[in-house]
Amino acid sequence: MTTETTTIFVQLSDEAPPRITAVFLSPPDPDYWPGVIEMQDDDPRYQVYLHPELQPAAILKAKQDQKDALIAAASQAMVPILVSQQLGNATDAETATAKAWQAYYRSLQLVDITVDSPAWPDVPAL
Repeated sequence: MTTETTTIFVQLSDEAPPRITAVFLSPPDPDYWPGVIEMQDDDPRYQVYLHPELQPAAILKAKQDQKDALIAAASQAMVPILVSQQLGNATDAETATAKAWQAYYRSLQLVDITVDSPAWPDVPAL
């Protein structure tokens, strides 16, 4: 699943863990703004900056909810194709589609949601 993101530039504090202290839409002058890094606007650290109520536990829960929803949608998409296969009347195209959805489903189960930006697999073409 791909979503549109925007590249932003942020300055991080020196404290541990670092927190965002400034945000820029274009690269700032590094002599005036040291320690600026590039990130996407869907980065959890930026989301916490925008919404301080989003603490790590809430971010992890949101990622798990997204993963669960994607897995449920994949399961729903596979049901009619799998029924055709079980009845023995699936076409070659339906069999190929079932294999693609099965691979997608398995890939979703392996997504590591503990990282800042999980690598969500692409939804199979219909």
